[in-house]
Amino acid sequence: MTPRDLQELGWDADRQAGFPSSAEDLAPALVTRVDRGACDVLTVDGPARLTFAGSLLAAVADDPVLHPCVGDWVVARAWPDGRNTAESVLPRRSAIVRATAAAGVALGQVLAANVDHALVVEGLHPEPDLGRIERLLALAWESGATPVVVLTKADLVPDGELLGRDVAAAAPGVAVHVVSARTGDGMAAVRAYARQGSTLALLGPSGSGKSTLTNALAGVTVM
Repeated sequence: MTPRDLQELGWDADRQAGFPSSAEDLAPALVTRVDRGACDVLTVDGPARLTFAGSLLAAVADDPVLHPCVGDWVVARAWPDGRNTAESVLPRRSAIVRATAAAGVALGQVLAANVDHALVVEGLHPEPDLGRIERLLALAWESGATPVVVLTKADLVPDGELLGRDVAAAAPGVAVHVVSARTGDGMAAVRAYARQGSTLALLGPSGSGKSTLTNALAGVTVM
C-alpha cells in the first residue's frame, strides 16, 4: 500500500493533524476485523495484525465503547522485538452503537465506526417491513452517519417503484433507491456513495441482499 491508499480509505488532513506523534514507531492503521485482544488492520505498508496494548486494554475496562471496532483508526506501534500493538483509538466521527446490558447495567457495543453513509438494506420480496426500516434508520441517525434506504431485489417484483414511494413516505428526509444488484437497475445511484475516501455500512436482516449488493458495488465476489 502507499500513503495515497490510506487516503482512499478515509485518512485525511484533519485526522493527520490529530495524530498524537510523528515518532517513527507510530503509524495510523484502519481496523478491518476484530478478535479477542487483537485486530487486523490496513497500514501504509499493507495488512497487519495488532495486539491490544496494555493502555488500550485499561481504557476499554473503564469504558467498553472504547473497544476498537471495524472502521476505527488506531495508533499502531512497531516494537524493536517485532511486536505490533494498537495503542489507542483515534476520535470517531460516527459510531453505530447497539444497546446491550450486562448484570442489569446498560452498555453500548460499537458495531462500526467512521461511517459516512449507513445503507439500510431491505428486500422488496417479500414486501418491505416498514417498522424494521424505521428502527434501522433510527440507529443510523443516532450514529452520526447519513442514512440511505436501498430496496433490493427489484427484479423479483412488478411494482418496485410503487413500493419505493411507500417507503419514502415513511422515511422523510432520507434518500430511497430501488435497485436490482443482479440486473444493475438503479445501481448507479448507490455506487455514487462509494466514492474515494468514503465509508459505507450496510444494515439489514439476513436475506435482504446485503452480500449481493456488496459484490455488485465491489465489482467482484467478496462476500
